[in-house]
Amino acid sequence: MPRDLIWQRYLLGAWALALAAMALPTAASEALRAATARSAPTAGTLHAEAALGWLRGDLWGAYAMAEGERADADADAARPAFRRAAEWALSLGPYQPQLWLRLAKLDQGAAASAGQFNAALKMVYYTAPADDAAAADRLEMALSATGPPDEELDELARGDVRAMIAHGRLAELSTVYRNLGAGGRAFIDAAVKSIRPDLAPRLNASG
Repeated sequence: MPRDLIWQRYLLGAWALALAAMALPTAASEALRAATARSAPTAGTLHAEAALGWLRGDLWGAYAMAEGERADADADAARPAFRRAAEWALSLGPYQPQLWLRLAKLDQGAAASAGQFNAALKMVYYTAPADDAAAADRLEMALSATGPPDEELDELARGDVRAMIAHGRLAELSTVYRNLGAGGRAFIDAAVKSIRPDLAPRLNASG
C-alpha cells in the first residue's frame, strides 16, 4: 500500500478517535440528565451534568440558576459560586435572559458599580423579546437603579412600557408603578402619557 494512503488512514483514524472523545462527555451528560429527569436535580447533580457537557452554556446556566436559588437563601455563602457559574455559563451561551436578570439582581443587591449593574440589565433586554415574561421585573429594576442616568437603559425601559401597553398588560405595569419611588413613577407616567394618555389615570389602580 502506498505510504501516502497509510498516512491518510492514520489521520482519519485519529480524527475519528478525537470526535468520539468529544462526543463521550456529551453522551454521558445526556444520560445523567435522563436518569434524573423525574426528580428535581440538586445543584450537585446539575454541576456534574455541566462538567460533563463542559462547553454547553445551557447546562452551566441550569447549574448557575440552582446556585442562584441557594444565594437567595444564604447570600454570603453561595453568592461567589453563583457568580462564577453564571459568568462561565454566559460566556458559553449568552442568550439566557433569566440568568442575566438574576445576575443583575445580584449586582444590584451587592451595591455593585452602576456600570456593571447596567451592563447585566441591558443584556436581559438584548437577549429577550420586548414582551418577554421578564419585562415587569427588568422594568422595575431599571427604574429603581441608582447612579448616573443611562439614556440607553431609559430607552429600553420605555420599550417595555410600550410593549406592556400594546399587549394588554396594564395590571402588571400598574404593579411595577406602585412598587417604584417618585422618580420611577414619573418616568412611567410620562411614557404612558406619550403613548396612551387615557391609561395614565389607571396606573395607580389596585387591581
